[in-house]
Formats: sequence, C-alpha cells, structure tokens
Amino acid sequence: MESPVFKDACKLFWIVKGHLNTTDNTILDCYNGYFKRVWYDQETYYKEEGFEEAFLERQQSKKKL
Repeated sequence: MESPVFKDACKLFWIVKGHLNTTDNTILDCYNGYFKRVWYDQETYYKEEGFEEAFLERQQSKKKL
C-alpha cells in the first residue's frame, strides 16, 4: 500500500484509538491495519468528532519543541 499522508494516518488512528498521544512512527505503522479495520465500518464518521482540534493541538505542541 502507498505511504499515507500523515494527517490521514492520524485520522485513522483517532477513529480507532480516540487519541493521538503516541509517536509519529506508531501512527504510520498502524495505518495499514487500521485502514482495513475501518473499511467496512459505516459509522466511522461519528468517531471523527474532535479530530481536527486534536490534530491541530498535536501539530502546535510539536512546533514548540
């Protein structure tokens, strides 16, 4: 499978786990498995709530380091 865009990988991680409190490598390593896991889940859009805010917060905290 092609390399995911990091934000897309984060969104899948968020849908499955509900947080982004992990390393970039972990998020990217989980992408293929989580993609398969949510492919048939027709209610994943309910689980996206709060993702944009969490992603923005993660990006801002990385810039401070």
